[in-house]
Amino acid sequence: MIDIHLHLDGSLSEEDFLYLGKKNNIDLGKEFPRNIYVAKDCSSLEEYLERFDFPLLLLQDAESLEYATSSLVHRLYKLGYIYAEIRFAPLLHLQKGLKQLQVVEAVLKGLNKALKDCPGFDANIILCCMRHADEQTNLETIEVAHKLKGSKVVAVDLAGAERLHPSSFYSRIFQKAQEYGLNITIHAGEATGSDEIMMAIANGAQRIGHGVHLSLDNQTVDFVKKNNICFEFCPTSNLQTKSLKCYQDVPLRKFMELGIPVTINSDNMTVSQTDVIKEFQYMVETFQLSQKEVEQLLTNSIKYSFTDENKKEELLSLLKNKIFKFYQKII
Repeated sequence: MIDIHLHLDGSLSEEDFLYLGKKNNIDLGKEFPRNIYVAKDCSSLEEYLERFDFPLLLLQDAESLEYATSSLVHRLYKLGYIYAEIRFAPLLHLQKGLKQLQVVEAVLKGLNKALKDCPGFDANIILCCMRHADEQTNLETIEVAHKLKGSKVVAVDLAGAERLHPSSFYSRIFQKAQEYGLNITIHAGEATGSDEIMMAIANGAQRIGHGVHLSLDNQTVDFVKKNNICFEFCPTSNLQTKSLKCYQDVPLRKFMELGIPVTINSDNMTVSQTDVIKEFQYMVETFQLSQKEVEQLLTNSIKYSFTDENKKEELLSLLKNKIFKFYQKII
């Protein structure tokens, strides 16, 4: 019911593909819809990321971006979500001449329009820099986030193939983000190890996307806790990218016992064929989580979200009213 690690382009529904394919005169191919989901024999994060090429073809104009965002918000509302942070990389939507600012404005238009139809649900936007992009293009993303700060753009991120592009290359980008007072979350420790997570924290990350390969030695754990770093676990996608072998390998119980803040998220609803409700079901089944533990994980999602304090209080109140029903649904 709360998802703070959710990619827009990885979460287009089959209906979205059909509508946008027709609108953009793009043939979806004989493999549709199989070609919008990750292959069962996916061997790596790099191969997993190839699944984003197809939806990105459909999201290169303002109207399509607005539609896709609105559609996702309505689906989240129907699933019973109360809050989400939706992320995407503006620099990946420039093939038809849009500027990054125009891309984000189109997404915000779709978001704000849809939220009017969804009482009791709220969402914000995170802008992703990309590891494969040049510094100037990524700096433009930071500038756009700065310009739109306060208009439901709440943070910046760094996504992409971390094994090929280490975080050490991006210190200048995130130095600028910190100068602007932007919230920062960085994908790290999914395809690589603890060193990449430490570099992300050095670059100002307040949250770590995935981070399942954090070294759990005393020094590292103390450092993470001292800096109040929250981890955004996305269990199913970690299995699909071969970051982990099975749900039992998700270090959820270890993090919880050590007092490291952790959250459960979907990552990509369509590519991974999941949602945050299913992810909680998998974790409850695997680790026999109690209602109190599920509530703590959801409380973490609220506490470490990038929304304002008033909204956090409102969400915490909503959670108290909904947690029993939600827990009964997932056990």
